[in-house]
Parts: sequence; C-alpha cells; structure tokens
Amino acid sequence: MPGDATYKLFDVPLNLETVDLGDILGASYREVVTDGLPVVKPTRGEVDAMLGGKRRDDVVAELPPIMGECTHERLAALAVLAGCPVPTFPVLVAAVQAVAHDEFNLLAVQTTTGNVAVAVLVSGPAAAGMGLHSGCNGLGPGPRGNVTVGRALRLALMNIGGAIPGLLDVACLGWPGKLSFCTAEHTAASPWPPFHLDRGFAGDATVVTVAAAYGFIEMADAVSTTVQPLLANVAAMMAAARASGSRGSQALVLLTPQHAHTLAQGGLGRRDVQGYLHEQLVDLDRHVDAATGKSVRMVSTPEDVLLVVTGGNGGKSALVPLWSGSRAVSVVIPAT
Repeated sequence: MPGDATYKLFDVPLNLETVDLGDILGASYREVVTDGLPVVKPTRGEVDAMLGGKRRDDVVAELPPIMGECTHERLAALAVLAGCPVPTFPVLVAAVQAVAHDEFNLLAVQTTTGNVAVAVLVSGPAAAGMGLHSGCNGLGPGPRGNVTVGRALRLALMNIGGAIPGLLDVACLGWPGKLSFCTAEHTAASPWPPFHLDRGFAGDATVVTVAAAYGFIEMADAVSTTVQPLLANVAAMMAAARASGSRGSQALVLLTPQHAHTLAQGGLGRRDVQGYLHEQLVDLDRHVDAATGKSVRMVSTPEDVLLVVTGGNGGKSALVPLWSGSRAVSVVIPAT
C-alpha cells in the first residue's frame, strides 16, 4: 500500500487491437489502434464516398501531442472504420477543427492523467439531416450518427494525434465518455433560441461545440412545477462538483425539455438561468487555493455556464463538469 517501503509504482500494459489500413493510407497506417470494439475495414470506394468530393490531401488540422496531420483522407478512413454514415462526415471534420484550437488545449487534454473526454454538441437546423439525434438516449445507446461521430473523433485523437491509451494517453481510469460523447441540441423541443446563437453564430448556421468533459451527474426532479425549487436542485447538482477539477473553468448543463419549459413558463430565458446559477455557485463555492490563499470559483462568469436543451421526455437533466485546463470551442459546419 502507499507509504509501505515495499510499495512500487507499476502499471499493467494494455492489449491493444490494431487494424491494417496500409492499402488505403500507406505504410505509416499499418497499425491503426482501435478502441477495443469491432471495426469496419474500409474499402477505397467507401473512403471516397465518405470524402464526398473533398480533396484527399487537404489538412483539416494538426493534432497534438505528436502533431499528426489529419487529412481529409485519413479522417474519412477512420470515419468508415467507426461506422459513420456519410452525412455525418462534415460534423466530424468541424469537430477536429474545433479541438485543434489553442484555447481547447488539446495537448493537455490528450496527455493528462485526468479522465477527460471530448464532448461534441451540435446545434443548428442541419443537425438532423446530418444524421444526428437529439431526443431520448441522445448520448447512446442507439443513435448511430451520434455514437459513431464521437467514436471516429476518438480514433483520430489516438491514431493521428498519437494519444494511444497506455502510451501518451495516461488517464488514471478513463471512462465510457472517452469512447464516444456526442449529441445534438433538441431545438424543436426547446423554449429558447438555439444554443449556437449564444456562441455568436447566425441562426441558420449549424455549429459544433467541443468541450473537455470529465463526468456526468444526473439531476432528477420530476415533481417541481415552478422555477425556484427546480433551480435550487440544478444549483445543488452543480455544487456537488465545485471542489473538483472544474474550478475556474466552465460547466455544461444538459437540460431536458421538461425542465427547460418549466423555467421558461416561469418567465426565465437562458441568460436568466445562467445568471442565477452563477450567482448561486459564487455563494456555494468555498474552495481556497492552497498556493495563493485565494478563493477559486467553479465558473467565473454567467456565460461559463453552458446551457443546452437536449434529450427526451422526463425530469432528468445533467451536469457535465468541464476540465479547468480547457475552454469550449465552437466551429460552424460549412453548408454542403
């Protein structure tokens, strides 16, 4: 045990499954690491169909830690490998562009010992046509587009970015969100304007937002029919994570339509809810940084509470704590 003179640090190597994509991508891709689940071995025709006319060698982004070049062709091959339907490919391209932004801090996300997943949220009128689901079980199981986009992104982070589990990805525990974490805003069921408007995009745009997520905390309230008790329960849910790695960062709140409509019927807009939760968290957060002696807040501004309406019928919303080393990034998906 720790503290015992005989205690030694050790790890158990992972047995990683690989697949040979050398016939499509060249010699450097003869050992593509999978996520442990069965994969679809791509053919040239399937990769070309996924590309949809995009230039094969165009670089989408360079992905740390090894700064691998994520070309359209490499990403399309991984999309086929993950089982992505062709219409989802523009979502995957935009997600890769988003994680490569400096403020997302992908190098740290990829190499931390923390258990950080990449959450992918899609907002906008084209989401459903791209094969993304926003209703019940939006985070899975079931919706193929959501599950496979998140999965393909993880395969790209591993094989192009180089964050191979057990090698450069040294997460202490990992969690299922690292396999896939993707859903869409339930715009039709939301009482508020779309989430991407708050992120500075036009209403007719369809936008990918990525965030560094390290958990999922359900808030069950099927009985509150007025604003105050419901908001108090949401704030209490967020307070549960106030002393964790989310300090000084952002927080993602996934509100089910039932909860969102209760708040809207009480006269609250999205910004009102953000402001209330921020104010409550300032009061609740008593964490003091040992190095500086100063109080550290879970979120610094109301806008740091990212509020998205998604999911199916019922009174079960959730907090997704976001890692303090990263900031959420949004990228528009170009119209095709």
